[in-house]
Amino acid sequence: MRLHRLRLTAFGSFAGTEEVNFDALGEAGLFLIHGQTGAGKTTVLDAVCYALYGRVPGRRDSARALRCDHAPPDRGPVVVLEATIRGRRLRVTRSPAWMRPKLRGDGLVEEKAKALVEELTDRWITRSTRSDEAGHLIGELLGMNADQFCQVAMLPQGDFAKFLRADGDDRRKLLERLFSVRVFTDLEGWLADLRTRTGRERQELAHRVDSVLDRMRGAAGDGLPLPEDDADPAAWSGAVTESARAVLDETVAGCEAAQTVLLAARARLRAGEELADRRGRHAAALARSRELDAAADERSDLEVMLDDAARADRVLPLLRQAGQRAEAAAKAGRLAADAVSRALPGEDAPGADRLATLERERRDEITRVRQALPEESRLREVREELDRTARTLASLTDEDRLLAERLATLPARRGDAENRLSRARVAAAAVPGLTAARDAALRLRETTRQAALLDAELERLAAAEAEALAAQAELPAALAAADGEARAAREAAARLPGLEAARGLAGERLEAARLRDALRAELEAAAQARRAAVDRAQDLRDRLQDVRLRRIEGMAAELAAGLVEGGPCAVCGSTDHPAPARAAVRAATADDEQAAQDEFDAAQRDREEAESAAAALSSALEAASARAAGRTAEEAAAALAETEAELADRRESAAREPVAAELAERLAADLDAARDRAAELASAITETRTRREAVLTERARVAATLDQGLFDTGVRGGAGDLESTDLDPANLGGMGRGGMALGGMGLGSADLGSPDPAGTDLEGADPEGTDLESAVEAAERRLERARALAAREDELAVEVAGLAAEHDETDGRARQVALDLAAARAHADGLAADKGRLSALIDAARGSDPTLAARIERLEDEATLVREAAEAVRAAAVADGEREAALGQAARAAREAGFAGVEDAEAAARPAADREEMARRLRELDAERASVEALLADPELTAAAAAPAPDLATLEREHAEAEREHGAGISARDRARDRLRQLTGLAAELEAALRAYRPADERHRLARRLAELTGGTSSDNRWHMRLSSFVLGERLRQVVEAANERLDRMSGGRYLLRHDLARSAGDRGRSGGGLGLRVLDAWTGVDRDPATLSGGESFIASLALALGLADVVTQEAGGAEIGTLFVDEGFGTLDDETLDDVLDILDGLREGGRAVGVVSHVAELRVRIPARLRVVKGRSGSSLSQR
Repeated sequence: MRLHRLRLTAFGSFAGTEEVNFDALGEAGLFLIHGQTGAGKTTVLDAVCYALYGRVPGRRDSARALRCDHAPPDRGPVVVLEATIRGRRLRVTRSPAWMRPKLRGDGLVEEKAKALVEELTDRWITRSTRSDEAGHLIGELLGMNADQFCQVAMLPQGDFAKFLRADGDDRRKLLERLFSVRVFTDLEGWLADLRTRTGRERQELAHRVDSVLDRMRGAAGDGLPLPEDDADPAAWSGAVTESARAVLDETVAGCEAAQTVLLAARARLRAGEELADRRGRHAAALARSRELDAAADERSDLEVMLDDAARADRVLPLLRQAGQRAEAAAKAGRLAADAVSRALPGEDAPGADRLATLERERRDEITRVRQALPEESRLREVREELDRTARTLASLTDEDRLLAERLATLPARRGDAENRLSRARVAAAAVPGLTAARDAALRLRETTRQAALLDAELERLAAAEAEALAAQAELPAALAAADGEARAAREAAARLPGLEAARGLAGERLEAARLRDALRAELEAAAQARRAAVDRAQDLRDRLQDVRLRRIEGMAAELAAGLVEGGPCAVCGSTDHPAPARAAVRAATADDEQAAQDEFDAAQRDREEAESAAAALSSALEAASARAAGRTAEEAAAALAETEAELADRRESAAREPVAAELAERLAADLDAARDRAAELASAITETRTRREAVLTERARVAATLDQGLFDTGVRGGAGDLESTDLDPANLGGMGRGGMALGGMGLGSADLGSPDPAGTDLEGADPEGTDLESAVEAAERRLERARALAAREDELAVEVAGLAAEHDETDGRARQVALDLAAARAHADGLAADKGRLSALIDAARGSDPTLAARIERLEDEATLVREAAEAVRAAAVADGEREAALGQAARAAREAGFAGVEDAEAAARPAADREEMARRLRELDAERASVEALLADPELTAAAAAPAPDLATLEREHAEAEREHGAGISARDRARDRLRQLTGLAAELEAALRAYRPADERHRLARRLAELTGGTSSDNRWHMRLSSFVLGERLRQVVEAANERLDRMSGGRYLLRHDLARSAGDRGRSGGGLGLRVLDAWTGVDRDPATLSGGESFIASLALALGLADVVTQEAGGAEIGTLFVDEGFGTLDDETLDDVLDILDGLREGGRAVGVVSHVAELRVRIPARLRVVKGRSGSSLSQR
């Protein structure tokens, strides 16, 4: 890349347009950029960098204030650079964002940043118009980013002096900007994340294994011996499972023995219950036989009632038919009375003939009224036409009135418009003079405002300077505190894994303690449920025995129910069944016995399930107690809270480590920035005072111009006349040349302060600017009013012509409205006569009804009601006859059935359900008699009655004891079985957990070793260098080799730089090695710290380092060859001999046609370097002079 031409406008310290011809400067190969401190030498370099990349080097880019404050308000900053890059001649034009005055009105508006890249072929061709695209294009051509370009092409000596003395961390920041090590830092981060992830995975899986072991201990309980050695979890798990299987085999054998004893006791109890049942059945049969003998009268009464009911059934259909006929006759009579009352409210029971006559009369009246319907329609049309005519008359009358009023006002409106037109023409003549006066007042106000702003800026800069100096004094202590906080945070981070493991164990103990407390309550509830299940099973067993006894007692009736006439008896074989046994009221059936047996079996199962549940809860309680380690829930919660609190504190401290480290870096940068800021502010204060002097001078000049009254308004008369709304030419007689003088505003030049720049306030002027604002506002009002009136000149001329045409049109319309009004009144009179005639005719036909249609509807309704009433009277007479005939037929049938009358027949009748119940009762009495006789004849029952009664209480007690022993055996067996099942499942779960844990442990070990190795914290990493530091260290070694080629010559063979792999004393990180620098002194043979070099020695070392870095960056980036270089400052610290050596080195950079620009204010260089670019500082901005 070679620079050709640079043009700056309102950029940095240059208020105007300045141009640099690099082709002319570079002909000698070495040229000098010199000038006073603060003149803007570095601004030239900033302009080159900004043109190429859209930014300036270092912290100046963050200020975002690239426009020159000395430039006029409407002049925007522009940088134009012509350069050849890789054989392509480009012209780059950039303009940063700036605040320009609004095109209309006061205030500022932001002008966005712009960019234009053009390439010269046979003509200039546009390549890009976007800022980001332009920077990308330039960067690709150069092969380097902005940071790399600034280091390669501009060699900032101040930065490299810091780089020379910096620690490893600070060197790393610069080298990372120049050499891309992202892939290595990403690898370091990825390995660190992998170590964290695998560590978390390993810890979680280890907790899972421990958790399964704790659950196995809890499942084993206190009754199972456990191996003491649990170093091998798999072997320990197998031993525990085998022990549980042996205990299960013992409990199964005991349960089988208890079951044998229970079956024998149950057989004895059933035999005793069967004997007791047969004895009870025999005794019940004797008692029931005596009861049946007492029920003979009931049987006779039932047979008589059934016979009477059978005879009454023949009479009841005729009685129901007679009742239906009576109801029909009554209903027909009511309907007839209702129809007559609706048709003829005033008459009492008229006959059918009278009703027919009334119907004919109403039909005749309907025919007469219908003949008048057409006249009613005609009357409605006449009324509508009359309404329309009335509305037309009202409209014409209103229009006639409005036209008369308009004709009366038009002459005055026309005269007023002509008067306003005259005033507008006068105002148009006054606009030029008023505009000039307004502009002068605005300029006066603007200069006054600028002077006030500059005073405020001076105060702000002084306060900022004091703040920067205070920060410069305070920041070292803050930096030391931030370093201490970062170390504490790293120590806290190292304790996190142990605390996280402790928290996991505490959480498991808390969960186990809470589970233990919950299981205790559940176990108590399960014990209660078990007792309830045992009691219910015992109650249902007693009920089953009772049902069996009642079934035995009623067995004869049960057998008799299965007898078939002519079939053999299941007991004796006889085919005759003279007296079958009848079932007792409380007799039980086989279904009842089976239901009771099912309920007892279900209760027995519930009892066994309740005992198993209680046993399982007991085992779970033992396991939870073991995992809780004897702690209560409150103690476990307190331990967990204490651990979590400590963990949170450590995490919070560890989380502050990046912030603290960043704070330390930022405070170090802030300290440097504060020092730079103090120097910049001192320079800015001087520049601001110079600008204030220029503003005061300009303000005095404008005030003198206003005092002399140099503006002509174009009309004669006082300026105050334009404040009036009446701009009659008679009132604008004329204005003298002094009509807009400053005195007329209430201010003289003496009131605006002296242009003497020594003052810090505006002498004599209103500090708030009230008088100036009033004067500007008055001038604005006069100008705006004159402009507004002048702008209406054409509009008012059109208005005058329009009013004349409107008068003629209105007069013609008034004459036409008068003719239409007379015609409408005549038509309304004719319609009124037709309305009266038709109204009289229709009133006579309508009668008392509102309309003819209403009258016809009423008459038709009355005729219909009369006809319906006649039909209802005839139907009522027919129904009465049918009712009398039905009553006579029913009376005859009652007498034929043997009853005295229909009332006796109704009393003897019985519902079918009652008759069925009586018949059923007769059958029951007969069946029960036969059943009782069969039971009393049964030989088994007779033998049982003669045998001694069994001792059921003793048998039941023996059976209950056997059941308890059997239940206890089942509970023990179930507990042992559940324990073996849980242990078997947990053993499989433990095996799966171990299979997952072993590879995770190996992965974590490998990830930790790699992360520590690449992070520089491993003992295998001899130099404690991070991987990225190793790569950057190799780049630094190349830089040192390139720098030593020049340093050896510049220092007369005394000094060489050496790349030091050891950590520097100031390195704050554990892995800060690999980026150290030492200076080898050939005179003493001792390695020295760069900080021990003198100012001149530091300069030549820094310059050599900068040149070496430029060579390596160019080679690394693979970019274009840099044909124009700049070396910025630092030559003032060199003696003459060293300066000669340095200039020889710089002169050697010209090989291949390269141009080297030296930026310095050292006077000696002006003699040694003939080609020079001088930067001249002035009150209104800097300028350039080239030779």
